[in-house]
Amino acid sequence: MVEHFFEELLAIMCASLLATVLLQRLRLPNIIAYLLAGSIIGPHIMGWVAQPSDFAFLAEFGVVFLLFALGLEFSLPKLIALRSSVFGLGGIQVVFCTLAFGGAVWLWGTTLEAAIIIAGALALSSTAIVTKELSTLREVHSRHGQLSIGVLLFQDLAAVLFLILVPVLAGNESTSLLTALGSAFGKGVFLVILLLSVGKWLLPPLYKEVALAKSDEVFVLSTLVIVMLASWVTHSFHLSMALGGFVIGMMLGESHFRHQINSDIRAFKDILLGLFFVTIGMNIQVQLLLDFWPRILVFTATLILIKTILISFLVKLSGDSKNIAVQTGLNLAQAGEFGLALLALGVMHGVLPDDQASFIILVAIFSMAVSPFLIRYSNQISSSLWALLGDKNAKNISDEYRVTLPQLDHVIIGGFGRVGKTVARLLEANAIDYIAIDQNIGVVGNERGRGHNVVYGDCSKMEILHSCHIGSARMAILTFSSIEMAKNTIEQIRASGFTLPIIARCCEHGDFAELLSIGADYVVPEMLEASLVIGAQVLDLLEISQNDIDSQIELERSEQLSSRGRY
Repeated sequence: MVEHFFEELLAIMCASLLATVLLQRLRLPNIIAYLLAGSIIGPHIMGWVAQPSDFAFLAEFGVVFLLFALGLEFSLPKLIALRSSVFGLGGIQVVFCTLAFGGAVWLWGTTLEAAIIIAGALALSSTAIVTKELSTLREVHSRHGQLSIGVLLFQDLAAVLFLILVPVLAGNESTSLLTALGSAFGKGVFLVILLLSVGKWLLPPLYKEVALAKSDEVFVLSTLVIVMLASWVTHSFHLSMALGGFVIGMMLGESHFRHQINSDIRAFKDILLGLFFVTIGMNIQVQLLLDFWPRILVFTATLILIKTILISFLVKLSGDSKNIAVQTGLNLAQAGEFGLALLALGVMHGVLPDDQASFIILVAIFSMAVSPFLIRYSNQISSSLWALLGDKNAKNISDEYRVTLPQLDHVIIGGFGRVGKTVARLLEANAIDYIAIDQNIGVVGNERGRGHNVVYGDCSKMEILHSCHIGSARMAILTFSSIEMAKNTIEQIRASGFTLPIIARCCEHGDFAELLSIGADYVVPEMLEASLVIGAQVLDLLEISQNDIDSQIELERSEQLSSRGRY
């Protein structure tokens, strides 16, 4: 039994590796590779894995860690800043698409429970594909990019609710759907409050002790135990395990351990999530594709067309241009990874028949495979569409919202608070290009409107730094008040082999030496400099000569920093 399981697991890993390598050459998402690998080695083609259900429980933890990672990225300020596109446009899109697809599928002959799952799956789009393509095209901060991300944020929240609903929909048939939903909602609220309350008091001191141990193994193990424990709690109340992972992720997302946790669990999340999508691929009935491929293509085109039209209409209704509306619609026209997860969980819980799930999964896969090309050419498609319709006044104003990023000999500014703005003004006065990175979307929107070259992002992530062309930058200036953010950013830059000068700000004098030791070239201790400015003003009022003041201030600075590094 153990040997048989090991052989099947080895087949899964080898097939996944080969498929991802091959499909990356075609610039297709890894999700498609995992699904393809699963379909090939599954019982419907090669038969190397006879019972996909043997891996179902393990694969479900991929969804748990996906939701945990999603929780780490969520923050209330981010949601508030994007509230109009998140809760307004995003909420209306999910509701309208769910009702439209749900009604159509129900009339198709499915049960109400199956219709809810299918409609929810088709209403969601692919966060992974859209964000990756927008980042590659450097259109994350364009108007249609920001609208797309806002809608995706709400879809991610809605996905959590849909995933929680699956066990409820699979409940006792003697219980009405409304009663089951009410019971699940009550239990969900209770568990969220419980986890938040307990976690608020237990997690900070726990992670503080774990950090003091200075052991990577202990840190990773602690995170795994916490996530699995929270998942067990929600599962024991007959709710989705993913709910526990999401709530704990949101709690830890507000802590200064977030970046380390995200880095540590990434490998577990990616591997388990890959296994999850492989198990979905194993359940794809290939004969269904061969027998009904024309119908699958028609359904795929219909899905893309309906979502594009509906989302475009909603965006135009909100006041944006026709081109931006169509581009946003094309960005979000596909099904997504959460939709596939929802369909798979529906099958696992017996709510969705295998044949229906396989058909919808094939439609979703085809829409995801086409999506990168729709996103890349959305501007051309939109312009051609309006030209074909004879609307010559539908100009493309997306460029008005796009930040033109310098690509050579520029300065990268991490953080755009008071210090970052001061540095930016000095650079502008000397005609030096810069790119500022800030995580406050409200600040980004306001400062871009004032003409500053600011982008939204986490400066400690190399994906963000690469998109800001760090390889050709003259220097990086880190103005964060958070010492953890500064340390994470410096470590990422140096670990990636970049040798550009780094100037960092530190609020506490004691952090000076640590920032230098991990790779900063110059560190400005804020408290020391403030005290020296005050001291200079005091001496000036006492009528000490300017030369004496300058020499004494420099001497004091040198003595303070002599044992800690250079300034």
